[in-house]
Amino acid sequence: MKKWLFSNNGKIIGPLGLTQSQDLIKSNPSLYAWNPSYSHWVPVSLIEEFDLTIAPPPPPPLDIPQDLIEEFINEERELIAQLNSLDENLDLTYNQLNTLSTDTQHYQQLTINLNKEVKAVISNIEQQYAALEKSLANVSNSALQ
Repeated sequence: MKKWLFSNNGKIIGPLGLTQSQDLIKSNPSLYAWNPSYSHWVPVSLIEEFDLTIAPPPPPPLDIPQDLIEEFINEERELIAQLNSLDENLDLTYNQLNTLSTDTQHYQQLTINLNKEVKAVISNIEQQYAALEKSLANVSNSALQ
């Protein structure tokens, strides 16, 4: 037979069998229950073994007042308009981000290409400088002899 422990504002009650548990729950349906098959305390309203039909729920209203319906419809329309505006803004932002991403990739590739060209030009200048330095050294040595 399964035994239950109950928590009522931090006070532990039990262990109790199912019949005793049902009696306790009828007087206090806001308890939390636990037994070894549970990993944590659970509200008794979520445990299928307990019968919580203490009082039947009230019947729904027969007619909803027209002014309440109109107010609800107006609020719904306002929310839909706001959602549509947000959708448009999100679409615009998405498109702008795509354009920015494309531009960024283009300029990144352009920068890579320009860096290669600059390195080639600098290498060429360094080679010309070295050749010029060598020529000047040869001319200086010839003039000294």
